[in-house]
Amino acid sequence: MSKFQSIADVWSFLDNIPRFQQQGVSAVNFGLNNIKEFCERIGNPQLNYPVIHVAGTNGKGSTCHILDHIYTHAGYKTGLFTSPHLLKYNERFRINGKEVRDDLILKFFKKTENFLEEIRLSYFEISTALAFWLFAKEEVDIAIIETGLGGRLDSTNIVDPVISIITSIGLDHQDILGGTIKEIAREKAGIIKTGKPVILANIPEEAHQEIVAIANKKQSKIYDLKDRDLLWNKGEVILSNPEEIFETKLVEPVNKWNVSAAVTAVDNIKHLVTVQKDVIKESLRLLNGVPGRFEKLRPDALWYFSGSHNNQALQSTLEAVSEFEDKNPVVIFSMLKDKLNEETLELLTSFKKRYYFQSGNERAASYREVNNLLSVQKITNSTKKEILKELDTSLVIFTGSFYFYSTVKQWMDKIKQTH
Repeated sequence: MSKFQSIADVWSFLDNIPRFQQQGVSAVNFGLNNIKEFCERIGNPQLNYPVIHVAGTNGKGSTCHILDHIYTHAGYKTGLFTSPHLLKYNERFRINGKEVRDDLILKFFKKTENFLEEIRLSYFEISTALAFWLFAKEEVDIAIIETGLGGRLDSTNIVDPVISIITSIGLDHQDILGGTIKEIAREKAGIIKTGKPVILANIPEEAHQEIVAIANKKQSKIYDLKDRDLLWNKGEVILSNPEEIFETKLVEPVNKWNVSAAVTAVDNIKHLVTVQKDVIKESLRLLNGVPGRFEKLRPDALWYFSGSHNNQALQSTLEAVSEFEDKNPVVIFSMLKDKLNEETLELLTSFKKRYYFQSGNERAASYREVNNLLSVQKITNSTKKEILKELDTSLVIFTGSFYFYSTVKQWMDKIKQTH
């Protein structure tokens, strides 16, 4: 009899596997041998549909969601795999924009139980294999796959994409990917496949040279968005050569790169999956945002959650904040210890009122560690009600670790109940 009799058995099994968000690098398996062998055992489902593969330090999740929205709006059946999840595991896998059902997840674990016992997979490798299997079972027309960490040795890198996208390169996860922009660029560029095109978005010059050299070696056609002279005008993305305007409801100016990358990808694989330009434009007008990226938390207040787990992402959040008329924004943030540094905290000095929440995650930075580097006020689950009530009419940005999102959403639910 299978040990997976209900979805609760699946959650119990997954809870006993080390996760990156809790244990860091020790929970990651860098290498493709195990995921390759496992996927061969289940019939290489990742080869059953066209794939757009997306890597980058920041922006990859937003780009994936934008792509998924365009193709779903155009009437195609889509598969979207992103990570980490913000509230529940099912979020990682979406069919036509909707989270995959529990019964499908349970079916995967029942069918692959023997292989899971024979091949030791990490938490992310299991999630990746599950995504590949789900999308094949659901017979999607196209899958959008986001890398987890890096690219070259990321478990998603056994796909054979029709096009790849590298959204940005910045200093993040240096203990894993390398201490310099060049080293990180080489890892991200590992998703480029021989003879398959690649789109380069917001890539610094130092990284650009590395990626171009790898793309040329693999005879991969390069679409460099810096050649398109992109402009942002309060939600409008303006592309030149030829000039095109795409209206969006997005808030962060950095989305000019994410929207442009998605539009360029759709245009360049239209021989496989055709979407008319007017459909692309309509889908972008209707897109209400991306979960966790400058997401409006309350309809009656200027409160936003913008996950910013590194300096590049935090600078993007600050750029968006500067476009508001309110010149006294408040920040409430939470950080992991390995992200704590003077440079990051210096960026937060533009907020005159700063609150820090220490999460229960074992990797979390303590209030004392943060306050030693930057003067902050403490906010806790017991003091949040009073503090948030005082901030009711303020522009409030909740930011830092994406793992803070679930806590913030719980706070918002409590506020809803009292209004």
